Amino acid sequence: MGWYTVAQLEEKIYCISEPFGMLDERFGIETVNMYLVIGETRAALVDTGTGIGYLPDVVRSLTTLPCVVLNTHFHWDHVGGNSRFEETGIHADEAHLVAQEPDVSWMIEPLQSPRAQSVLPQGFVPAAYRVPAKSARFTFQQGDTIDLGGRALGVIHIPGHSPGHSAFFDAFSGALFTGDGAYPGPMYACFAGGNPEAFARSLRHMAALEGIAMVCPGHNDTVCEQGWLERLADGAEAALAGEVTGEPGDGFIEGKEFKFDGFSIWLP
Repeated sequence: MGWYTVAQLEEKIYCISEPFGMLDERFGIETVNMYLVIGETRAALVDTGTGIGYLPDVVRSLTTLPCVVLNTHFHWDHVGGNSRFEETGIHADEAHLVAQEPDVSWMIEPLQSPRAQSVLPQGFVPAAYRVPAKSARFTFQQGDTIDLGGRALGVIHIPGHSPGHSAFFDAFSGALFTGDGAYPGPMYACFAGGNPEAFARSLRHMAALEGIAMVCPGHNDTVCEQGWLERLADGAEAALAGEVTGEPGDGFIEGKEFKFDGFSIWLP
């Protein structure tokens, strides 16, 4: 598909990735990931990425079933393609936020770099880039279930990165879709609306879940290492307790970065 890379993770689960690291290196992430989970009667698309490419074409190449979008949270790089899908949902705490158009004007300069131009879709115009607002068709909350026919995704509220951030668990495969709540690399609990204490609690909540075989994050690689979520929770708790020393950023990101083996956590 060019801009998008598609990888099959399990039967009827696909990871669709965008090369975000080629656009802006300052966040320390390589990819923006979306996931297509296909049931018997419909499919679910976890997040829609930056909206730079035309995601519906990729989805249609993988399934002909109707597709519902489940947003992990409202940030622009996870809802960028929402306007191209009819049925979109988000946690009730962020319904008002996803209905507002985010300011992505600061991305125009990075999008014009030679590095970005080498990977952007043909015909894409950086100066015209925007993420159109789209109100959610429905909302969900902790404990809800999204039925896909023959399999279902359970909603797990994991605030911290953002107030309504949610993960989705597929008990059929053991896949946990974590968005920005857990991924290998620098994780952020320092943005506006973030809550470091809630972020740590959410990591501990996920670490205590049973039946997880694979963590499917919103950025970078999937993780199948047993105990990985527990390591993240331990790290977050150590950072909050002052047991490790954080390093201040260079000004682009406000806060301190607490580094661990294979990941880091940014706190205010």
